Amino acid sequence: MRRSLLVCLLALSAVAVSACSSGGGAAPARATGGGGGGGGGAGATTPSPTAVATATPAPLPLYAIDALRARVRVPGTLTAGAPLPGGPGYAKHEVTWNSAGSTMTGVLDVPSGAGPFPVVIVNHGYVPVGQYYVGQDSNKYADPFAEAGFVTISPNYPGYAGSGPGTTGVPSIVNTAISDMDLISALPSLSQADPTRVAVAGHSNGGGVSEILLAADSRVKAVVLYAPVSTDMADNARKFWFARGSGDGTTATGGLPSPDQAPAAYALMSPRGHLPAAGPPTLVMQGTRDEDIPAAWTSATMAALQAAGIRSQFVSFDGAMHNFTGADLGRANSLAISWLNDAVGR
Repeated sequence: MRRSLLVCLLALSAVAVSACSSGGGAAPARATGGGGGGGGGAGATTPSPTAVATATPAPLPLYAIDALRARVRVPGTLTAGAPLPGGPGYAKHEVTWNSAGSTMTGVLDVPSGAGPFPVVIVNHGYVPVGQYYVGQDSNKYADPFAEAGFVTISPNYPGYAGSGPGTTGVPSIVNTAISDMDLISALPSLSQADPTRVAVAGHSNGGGVSEILLAADSRVKAVVLYAPVSTDMADNARKFWFARGSGDGTTATGGLPSPDQAPAAYALMSPRGHLPAAGPPTLVMQGTRDEDIPAAWTSATMAALQAAGIRSQFVSFDGAMHNFTGADLGRANSLAISWLNDAVGR
């Protein structure tokens, strides 16, 4: 019965097609084949293309690593301001640049001489905005780098020390990385800087900013991490971001829910899942008594770097705590300078 019904339906369809194509309308399209076999027979109708509905992919959130990679890099201007007390072989100034429509502030160290010199952007660790002072947790790294012949710029993070606010809905660590990316775009305006030889260094949360730049900005040619936070942003959110007070906590998370509620959001912004193959050489240093950063986080970061084919080295400091001081700080900076000289030269 079903076979008979199918045959009838096919026959009716053939009749309908014949009736439609033999009326007074336009003649049916014919095959335009050449003189080869079969090309000169009766014309065959050309089937109309079938429209296929395709879903428009949702745009990536601004905090996603892939979104940062796709950002338009608009040339900017670094403006050196008032002089600050310098040191042996380098001068120090206030500095400003534009990022996301706001003026950002920081500290610029410039070695003596004509240059151009390689550049290191130094990202400080987390300090509550109400307790922060300019140069905190950055001068201790930036000044020795400048003495060694590197231009250094130590940003005041969005919302800190006169820097404009970050973008609403973006975690503060990513807003800081965006500010750094715009800083890199402004480097060609500084005659003493070589914008083709750029490195980033960071301690703790500043190490996390530097990890984002490692993953998102191909202009970065070397990385130095002092006791960095995790390359998995879900780790950082659970341990630090949601533990902060309401003001800093909301800024830290960008208003995102917890990683357990929105795991995909944290995966999008985590460097660990987005490390570039054969990315910039990366030095990681941490004390064995670090009270803030679990050793397992650092081990996971090192494993991810090596899996991506990134030349990387881990140096352990026996007995050192989270903040490098004294002889440990001197040794760490000496290792960092050697790493930077090898990667971006002098």
